[in-house]
Amino acid sequence: MSEDPVSGPIKRQTAYKIWLKDVHLVESKFDEVSGLPSFSLHGKQVLRVNVIGSVIGSFQSGMYGSLVLDDGSAQVRVKVWADDLSLIENKTIGDFVLVIGRIAEYQGERYLRPEIIRIVDLDWALLRRLELMKEYGVPTKEEKIVLPKEKDSVPEVEPSLAARERILHTIEKNEEVSENVLLEECKMSKDKVMVALYDLLKEGEIFSPKKGFYRLV
Repeated sequence: MSEDPVSGPIKRQTAYKIWLKDVHLVESKFDEVSGLPSFSLHGKQVLRVNVIGSVIGSFQSGMYGSLVLDDGSAQVRVKVWADDLSLIENKTIGDFVLVIGRIAEYQGERYLRPEIIRIVDLDWALLRRLELMKEYGVPTKEEKIVLPKEKDSVPEVEPSLAARERILHTIEKNEEVSENVLLEECKMSKDKVMVALYDLLKEGEIFSPKKGFYRLV
């Protein structure tokens, strides 16, 4: 078996290992404080997930791209925009991939916004299946969710996850960082950085100890 594909210095909220069908089954609530959707499963608040599936489809149009994953329980789409298109490069149909990211929803479709996508071998896929069967049991043989193919149109614009990663790495490196330093270090437009900062604050990944400064939670 190859080396564990997940590693990294940044401390994040737990990424729960779940079946892909659970992405469709998690309970969705609207958080009035953050203004963001909140998901719960098996009595836990699920903000981030860790899934493994086989790539059975891919799509790219302009600055948008996606992969369709299948783990035998359901199909789920993984969507990326702009700078994050690099996450799906060199991922082809038939590959087993590990995805860590957040559940999102748009026009009735649940999908994943990835932070990490890494190719893994069959051993990792089989081990994950055994882990999930032990934890949650064998997926029920209900009608499997099959996703329709995407058309040549770009879905809603999403803030770049690359901006989020640069912000988190910069804050981690310096413990406390000013807004001006983040703008300089990220080397992106102010609008993109501010949208990512707002997202991270609302999700509880970072906090502001004083005006214009940020720390990791």
